[in-house]
Amino acid sequence: MRWQRCLLRGLRAVACVWCVCLVLQWSMAGTYHTAPWPRHALMLTAHPDDECMFFGPIIQSLVQHGVTVSALCLSEGNAEGLGRVRAQELTRSYGVLGVPRDRVTCLDDAALQDGMDVSWSAAYIRRLLAQYVEDHAVDVVITFDERGVSLHPNHRAVYDGARLWAETHPRRLWTLDTLTWRTKFAGPVSAVLQRWSASDWVVLASWRAYATSLAAMWQHRTQLVWFRYLPIG
Repeated sequence: MRWQRCLLRGLRAVACVWCVCLVLQWSMAGTYHTAPWPRHALMLTAHPDDECMFFGPIIQSLVQHGVTVSALCLSEGNAEGLGRVRAQELTRSYGVLGVPRDRVTCLDDAALQDGMDVSWSAAYIRRLLAQYVEDHAVDVVITFDERGVSLHPNHRAVYDGARLWAETHPRRLWTLDTLTWRTKFAGPVSAVLQRWSASDWVVLASWRAYATSLAAMWQHRTQLVWFRYLPIG
């Protein structure tokens, strides 16, 4: 039928565009930035697996360029009673991404327990962050933006606390832009277009970096469900 032929042609065209953009993404893989490289960057996250699901490319890029990377995860992700195991998975995941275990801190704090209906205090997070930055001579903090990438309330609370801290350190907070679902799942088409975005930092992952992020996610055996792989890279 005519409509079936038109549909098939349309799908072929979409597939061709997708493949071309995939090749372009990998050929343009790298870090594009206007700000200078930091000396010591802190990855501030809410739960084990945030680091590889959302921040894998930037962590790898920083490590490859000789930046000291540390990690502060504000909870063990104990919503299902697996907190201790998940903290160990976090350490292994960061190891795959190039961050040694002695620079990975995972908190088990009664005020910061994992949960969609659990409120975290921004002021409390600010105090914890300020103390960590002072103790470890961190010059840049990298975390979620105000929408939390996945809209998780704990992610958004992390940003709120970091934003309070940044009121006195405005150039030392970098945030990961939350993209629309359409943009996220456009895959390499979106990635190529992001190359020319207005962001200070854009990291286009190579196939090798993507594979490394997947390998890091594989360390989180307690979290291996299909939908968690979609945002990686």
